[in-house]
Amino acid sequence: MTGTEVHECEGDPQEEVALWRGADITLSLLFPPFPDAAGTVRPALPPLDPVRARAFAEQLSTVEEVLEELPASSVWDIPSPEVRADLDLIAVGCWGGLVQIFDPALGSDLLSDAMSNEIAELRARHPQARLVGSVSLDYGNSYLEHEVVLPTGEHLFAGGWDCDGDEGWVYRGDPDEVLRAMGADRETAAEAGFEPDGEPCEREYGALGTVALGLHRPGEGFEARRVSVFRVRRTSRGCFNLREVWFGR
Repeated sequence: MTGTEVHECEGDPQEEVALWRGADITLSLLFPPFPDAAGTVRPALPPLDPVRARAFAEQLSTVEEVLEELPASSVWDIPSPEVRADLDLIAVGCWGGLVQIFDPALGSDLLSDAMSNEIAELRARHPQARLVGSVSLDYGNSYLEHEVVLPTGEHLFAGGWDCDGDEGWVYRGDPDEVLRAMGADRETAAEAGFEPDGEPCEREYGALGTVALGLHRPGEGFEARRVSVFRVRRTSRGCFNLREVWFGR
């Protein structure tokens, strides 16, 4: 429980959300030991740990209470919210040292810092972990945001609209410093999809997060990941985040 004020998210549960083709919002943590960034094979992930998944759900600043645990789902079958009632569903996967959280209330844009705020809170709680936030919101034009925070202090942020040039994007941190801290070289980044010498707003910053999580190499069992699914009551922060991103356009 967060201790924040509970605020019911007002409105018709069947009201359609504003996003045209949905969103991809994922917050990931990777605990040590970290994989070898230059390795050629990714170790197989262990099965879902539902007890730990619920504990992470209850830690989120957007969640006041877990109301119901629904049947576990494939990570590929997590539905994109279509109406307001769908926004009270979150999914969490815990597979050994890798944790991934799928919460629509962590969607953010350059006017909302929902993902960055959650990363800051989790960093204080889990300073030993690598944290990666990824946001893609499709309103016809898409807002894209990627953040990588390493336990050694390196911090990268890139966010902007796909229809804008560099003047419309925000950048913080040095990709080369992040790569060095992870023991990865530019060739590894390029193989993952991040072109170190590309134009800043055209780089695939999500690929740096993939390298940070050790997911850039072939591995076994990743496609079969299962996630725990929860229906939650939102905090006032969670309700505010949802209004701003899912109904504010």
